[in-house]
Amino acid sequence: MRQPSSQHENPQIVRWGWCVVATVLMASGGQALLAQEETVTPEAKAQTVPVPHPGDAADDPAIWIHPTDPEKSLILGTDKDGGLHIYNMDGSHHQMVSDGTEPNNVSVLYGFNLGNRVVDIALAGVRAKRARGAKVWVIDPATRTLSDVTDGGVFKVFGGRAPYGSCGYKSAKSGKFYFFVTTNKGRIEQYLLEDAGNGTIKAIQMRAFSVRSQAEGCVADDELGYLYVSEEEVGIWKFGAEPDAGEQRTLVAKVGDHGLTAQVEGLTMYYVSGGKGYLIASSQGNHTFKVYTREGDNRLVLTIDPKAGKIDDVSDTDGIAVTNCPTSKQFPKGVFVVQDGINSGGNQNFKLYAWEDIAGTRLIVDPSCSPRAN
Repeated sequence: MRQPSSQHENPQIVRWGWCVVATVLMASGGQALLAQEETVTPEAKAQTVPVPHPGDAADDPAIWIHPTDPEKSLILGTDKDGGLHIYNMDGSHHQMVSDGTEPNNVSVLYGFNLGNRVVDIALAGVRAKRARGAKVWVIDPATRTLSDVTDGGVFKVFGGRAPYGSCGYKSAKSGKFYFFVTTNKGRIEQYLLEDAGNGTIKAIQMRAFSVRSQAEGCVADDELGYLYVSEEEVGIWKFGAEPDAGEQRTLVAKVGDHGLTAQVEGLTMYYVSGGKGYLIASSQGNHTFKVYTREGDNRLVLTIDPKAGKIDDVSDTDGIAVTNCPTSKQFPKGVFVVQDGINSGGNQNFKLYAWEDIAGTRLIVDPSCSPRAN
């Protein structure tokens, strides 16, 4: 666990640290170009209760936005030695589903047509021997509970082998729903989600591609149609998210550049209108989070290096999630949720940061939110 800064800081104010990064130009004369890189050190405003299993158990969160009452929004968090846990926005426990399936990554998609109703769904890769593949749940806004609607009980992926990571994608181009799964060998598969006609959802494999080594974290940009995959010792790859996109990719962030430190773990997307926003990555090796532009060439704009306050610091983070949507009085302008690998209060848990504490004047704060609009 990193120690809090010895510098006196007002916890009500986002403090900006400055570091100078030297870039050596490989040209005649070898001149050095100095660029300023900003670092922000927010404090967590809330945290979830710990997961029930000790050791490296908590892994990845997702955020579900209630359709009419933001206060009733939920955080979904995986216990990869147990089940999928659902938390209220104050961090209290609300529900646990699929105990013993060992979910590793979870994501939420809105507006799936299932029978004669439109539903929100949660997806997760699961790794238990009795349920190896992926599962899907419907989220009921009235009860704020999840129910399993996986056709056949589990979606088989990788020929029956266990997935390592997963993420969902709703195509703005076609309106279709997909999920991606990754392996610790670098293989990636994409599946189409469809109504199975019996109150459940089925999955159909659409394509397979790969990176060269271990990959877990992924996130899809639903609006712009990109998939980002973290190859843990290499960096962040950008693919097309449509099933006909092939294997073309771009390395948008490389381990070693701008402090991005292996292992590169969770990825998440902060949406802003007009195609703007941010791609955020967990730089696990130095306990920070790198913020890149969502548009263009995914330029680095900020480093998040949380500090301890009333709630302890975070370290060794796997999964992360963010939303620009208001979720509660405590988080009226969005929230950033982070898995904590070493929680001073017991087993691992998830810490919650107010987006405006991270954004300051450097990033966009855009709480206009319509997750079910497209």
